[in-house]
Parts: sequence; structure tokens; C-alpha cells
Amino acid sequence: MVSEERTRSAVLAGLTVLALAVGAWWWRSAAPVVDPVPAARATVAAEPSPATDPASSSRVWIVDPGTGDASPGPDIGSVMAGGEEVRPDTLWHDGSHVRAGSMVERQTSSTSGARLLLSAACRGPGPLTVSWTGAQEDETQLLVACDGAAVRQPLVAAGGPVTVRFVAGERQLDLDATLAGLY
Repeated sequence: MVSEERTRSAVLAGLTVLALAVGAWWWRSAAPVVDPVPAARATVAAEPSPATDPASSSRVWIVDPGTGDASPGPDIGSVMAGGEEVRPDTLWHDGSHVRAGSMVERQTSSTSGARLLLSAACRGPGPLTVSWTGAQEDETQLLVACDGAAVRQPLVAAGGPVTVRFVAGERQLDLDATLAGLY
């Protein structure tokens, strides 16, 4: 009788270890794949020299490769839209893990004629299909290659809600999308 109890206890312990091992395997296989975060770099602020123009330190410089001439570009954080410099105001940002065939939908309210900038990038074996409603170019679709490069699409709101849909292809991917108002 004692040996039967020991056998049952050993079988129960073995099944418990097997269940934990299968659960750990499933947990790791279902977890999203995330790129490692680079280590933070220490930055030392340099004292500005009198010879430098403080206004020029906050600007981007455009260099002509043929002549080497440098000219000031737009402010950091600004965007050139229609030949004018505008500052984007983030309305929403989405950094989702999208499963194969799944859809992520984001929505915001906007006034008629409001200028928006949609930026979408993805990583994985894509592609990603992006579509929207509530803008003058309703039901337009973009196909984004999931190589990490961002695709930027200017939109003009028709008034009311602007809805953006992201649909993954046959494989899962990581989405990085932003909708900003341009002012």
C-alpha cells in the first residue's frame, strides 16, 4: 500500500513538472517579439561658445553634396508640408503587436479642412495595409513594406471622426503609427 502511494505521488509530481514545462513553452511562444532596447548613452552638455549662434543649434542644416554649402533647414520637430514649415501636434500614437489577419483601428475627431499627417511603419514579415475614412481621400489604401521605414501620408479632414485602420497580412508584425495635426 505504501509503494502504491509513492508511485501515485511520483506520477503526480511528474505530471505537474510536465504541465509547468508545457505552460512555460506556450507562454514564451505566444509572447510578442520585441527588439532589444539600446543602452542609454550619457550626454555631456557643452558650454556654448560665443562664436556659435544659439538659434542655429536648434535647426537642421541641409548640406549640398556637390558644393559643400550648408543652409538652415526646418526647426527640429517641424515638418515641411506644401512648401511651408509646420509643427506637428500628436493626436494619437499606436505601438501595437498585430497578429496575422488582425486589424487595429484608431479614431479621432477633427474639424473640416484640418491638416493631418499619418505616419506608419512596421517590422516583421509584412505587409501592412493602411486605410482611412473621414478625410477627403476616403477609402484610400496604402501598402506598407514592414522594413521599419515610415510612410507618411498627409490628410485633410472632412469634418467629424477620422478613422484609420491597420490590417496585418499573413504574418504577425509590430506597428508604429502616429496621427498628428499640422499647425
